[in-house]
Amino acid sequence: MQRARAMVVLPQPAPLYMIMPLGPEQTPLALLLADTLHAANLVADTLLDGDSLKSMMRKANKMGTAYALILGPEEQQNKSVLVKNMMNSQQEQVAQIDLINYLKH
Repeated sequence: MQRARAMVVLPQPAPLYMIMPLGPEQTPLALLLADTLHAANLVADTLLDGDSLKSMMRKANKMGTAYALILGPEEQQNKSVLVKNMMNSQQEQVAQIDLINYLKH
């Protein structure tokens, strides 16, 4: 008689979204965006170190970030977010109001 093997399916970790304000002027918007993502059950963190974008990207990469959400003066003025896929380096400008739907699909 053959024994059936039970397969254990491990849950996959949710993608991590790293919010990167480029200046202190974008920090309140970054924190508001983090709250919005958390309310939509998305895993997000915010880098508030005030480092250069290159330094923040290195930190995000080390943390296993799936997408970087970049907020600079231009994005703040245009009410958009620059979404960068950390795996393939593709990036797209997304309206803040459409961000949750964009990230969930």
